[in-house]
Amino acid sequence: MSKEINVNRYNRQYGSDIPYRYKVNTRYLRHFIVLLEKHINSEDIHRVLDIGCGNGILTALLAQDYPRAAVEGWDISEVGIAAAKSACGAIQNLDFACCDVTQCESEKKYQLICAFEVLEHIDEWKTLLEKMIGFNEGYMIISAPVGRMRNYEIAHGHVRNFKKGEIEDFLSSKGYGAVKCYYAGFPFWSPITRDLLNLFPQNESNVQGEKLSIARKGISLLLYFLFRFCSFKNKGDMFVGLFKKVS
Repeated sequence: MSKEINVNRYNRQYGSDIPYRYKVNTRYLRHFIVLLEKHINSEDIHRVLDIGCGNGILTALLAQDYPRAAVEGWDISEVGIAAAKSACGAIQNLDFACCDVTQCESEKKYQLICAFEVLEHIDEWKTLLEKMIGFNEGYMIISAPVGRMRNYEIAHGHVRNFKKGEIEDFLSSKGYGAVKCYYAGFPFWSPITRDLLNLFPQNESNVQGEKLSIARKGISLLLYFLFRFCSFKNKGDMFVGLFKKVS
């Protein structure tokens, strides 16, 4: 899948005005980010980079988590960056830039680099991780789906799902140790919800201008409850991992 097709898709999605409260997957991912951050000494974090930040929701929360750090969000979508600046521009320790990280150069070093739900959209995911490693001098948080790829995921721009251990093995070969990793979401995130979504492979959620009905809001809150409180943290197809540079 070409980068241009994916950028067009992101431009449609990142203009969404759906409140964070009803962004089920984002809230669920945030839960694990907070758990992983307990293994990080915030005093060691001076610069944070969020790659593929989209409309900046999680980047803004990182800025809150590390108020003494300079936090940056990069994305290839101009629409996403414009939405991020509009929604989060008042946060003093936060900045955004439209940038293709595989083509970007930076003299800065970051103690924490995040890539949330990015690698599955990239043909050369190893190249992206190597680029991130070049900017990094501390921790990385990576999230990506594993297991069987559904048709709706292809419609959302996925070019792959990962095998269990695949990301850990690659980062280990580059001198990064896994501090803590979760394979979460069984059974409600996956397979139940992912299989149900696969009934509508062409559906693109969170498109610009989409409004949520009362029923949809209720379903969103119910799903979040099922994901968060009724699904396993250590069994499932949602990978979220914290890595630290050891050599």
